Amino acid sequence: MKKLTAALLTLALLFTAGCSGSGKPNKETGNIIARHSAEEEGVYYGELGDTMRNEFFDFIVEDVELTDTFGGYTAKEGMRLLCVTVKETNTFDDALPMFDTDFVLTWETTESLIYPLVNLNDKDVMPEEFELAKGKSVTYKLVFEVPSEESEFLFIYLEEFDTEETGDFFVVTLRPEVQ
Repeated sequence: MKKLTAALLTLALLFTAGCSGSGKPNKETGNIIARHSAEEEGVYYGELGDTMRNEFFDFIVEDVELTDTFGGYTAKEGMRLLCVTVKETNTFDDALPMFDTDFVLTWETTESLIYPLVNLNDKDVMPEEFELAKGKSVTYKLVFEVPSEESEFLFIYLEEFDTEETGDFFVVTLRPEVQ
């Protein structure tokens, strides 16, 4: 896990500065952002509403909002809660184990990757662990505590295989004030 976190942090820091510019290395196929071939690996950038297609499942960030309280939790002073609504669809040949920690968040002024809050009292919050059946879709919220002054965030997923190798890196830029 430490190796994965270090790899994610390194990648996030490398790409944070350039992710919102017009010259980003997008691999877009319309509204679906996906790998073009099995041999191709890389970083894929998307926005709110884009379908991010990886080896195992599609995910779409359907909505993002900032709030002060959610699920019985109140943000600390100087912080807000970023609520990210994510739809996941299993496109793999089998059921998939899913985890809320599959997704992390970062932003330009931090060197950290932030995991979602857990133990929130709301049925819409993604469980810490669940199974996603073949061909099925689920929609959940992930909630992150973020500094009040931040206005742009990077929502990140990194493919991980049973062999402990990593694959493609998916980054969705979130701008809740603009939405």
